[in-house]
Amino acid sequence: MLTGAWLLAGCASTGSTGAPVAAASSMTDGAPAVQPPWRWPVRTLPHVDLWLHAFAVLSDDSAAVPLYRRGYRDSITVIKNQRNLLTALDGNRERLVRGLRSNGYLDAQFLPFGYANWDEMRAIAYLVQSPDTGARFPSGDVIVFVQDEGTRFLLPEHQKLLRDRAATITAVDSLWQQVYRTKFERFLNNTSQRQGDLVLSLPVGGEGRTGAGYTGRTMVAVTYPGRASDAMEVLYVFAHEATGALVGPAVSDNTTPAEQRAGIAARHVSSGQVQAGAMLLTRLAPELLPGYQRYYLRQSGQRVPGETRDAYTAAFNATFTLPAAIRDALAKQIDIVLSGI
Repeated sequence: MLTGAWLLAGCASTGSTGAPVAAASSMTDGAPAVQPPWRWPVRTLPHVDLWLHAFAVLSDDSAAVPLYRRGYRDSITVIKNQRNLLTALDGNRERLVRGLRSNGYLDAQFLPFGYANWDEMRAIAYLVQSPDTGARFPSGDVIVFVQDEGTRFLLPEHQKLLRDRAATITAVDSLWQQVYRTKFERFLNNTSQRQGDLVLSLPVGGEGRTGAGYTGRTMVAVTYPGRASDAMEVLYVFAHEATGALVGPAVSDNTTPAEQRAGIAARHVSSGQVQAGAMLLTRLAPELLPGYQRYYLRQSGQRVPGETRDAYTAAFNATFTLPAAIRDALAKQIDIVLSGI
């Protein structure tokens, strides 16, 4: 998912209360540091996780490929119920959801990318609330609600999960820096993504987030697998995100105004992002394609049929259908990028 212009009045969600969320770092609670000269270091950013967590808790996620890790909100509800825990975010959920629906919220998800940590983000939020400025930012009470969520629930849970998943970030870093970053390099360079940060995010599933980061580089938030053996999932979501900017124009050029008004074009964008990632892997790392197809079938809630390549390829194409004109336009654009034209 790519960022767009961000305008959100009144209500937007996310943050953490009491103690401030830890500053962004490539070394958090046991996660190995990855320092320059890596062009695309693997990182964890607690304030990004907190912000997306709050959106996941507040959102009704009905997308074909969920905006958040499948089942994330339900799993959080179970944990809180077991602990008899009700945060300010939970207690004000209905009011916040109404605000999100009336003001929109998709672009606001990318807000933390522009800040190094939660303290900085919170300080800017309060500054922008000043009567001397007309800028729009999440209302102060939302910041307080989200901060409460962070202090009482997410931050301690986040620190524990990062310790538990230390082996995963090591496996991801090894796969990415030693094997696959160079395979993606030509495509990234030719799409103005030479420098970036690969951010592992606990609330994210198959629908990643891509936007401009506070470092001045591209920031891509991808899923954070629970096991080191699932480290490949990071590469699947990265491929999905890396091609995202190509999909909108291909769909727009090959749909009618009536189809766009009817929401058909939006559905094509969702399928197109999944198919474009598959096309890119076919050219750069075909050994990843079978796993990619199975992963996105599971993300969409579909059963993965059998173990034969033909079976799950057919299921993949049936689930993420695209008109031939859009498919051809995407394939052509990917070829153009890779050829450096």
